Amino acid sequence: MLQNLSEDDFGVNVLAKEVRLSRSQLHRRLKYIIGKSPSCFIREIRLLHASELLKENKNTVSEIAYKVGFSSPSYFNKCFRDYFGHSPGVHKHSSASQNTLNNHPEFPGKVKSCSGLHHKNVRYFGFIIIAVILVVLMLYLVFWL
Repeated sequence: MLQNLSEDDFGVNVLAKEVRLSRSQLHRRLKYIIGKSPSCFIREIRLLHASELLKENKNTVSEIAYKVGFSSPSYFNKCFRDYFGHSPGVHKHSSASQNTLNNHPEFPGKVKSCSGLHHKNVRYFGFIIIAVILVVLMLYLVFWL
């Protein structure tokens, strides 16, 4: 997914094809595992990657929007503000000093998610996938061999 992040046409259909699932199977599995729809998951990954790029302070907000797959900088700004609670510009300029970011009036201290889950759950997604795969493998070995 991270390899295709900069492509603005990368979406649920492409992700489903890459993981060899139908769109509805992908939706059901992601909803069950992380409680998010595939489109929400893709958007959150793009926004989290954009946050990291903004911290590097090497590109403009518009350039970063295009780099993470948003075809419109204004839509990127809207999504970023909805997710983080502050604008990308504030994030970019405040990331130089973490104390400034935490004390900034526009920074609420909590990250919003499109499904109500905190963004830190995204980092545990890999661990959850590995655990599910291990459980399925063990069940297969125990019951079918």
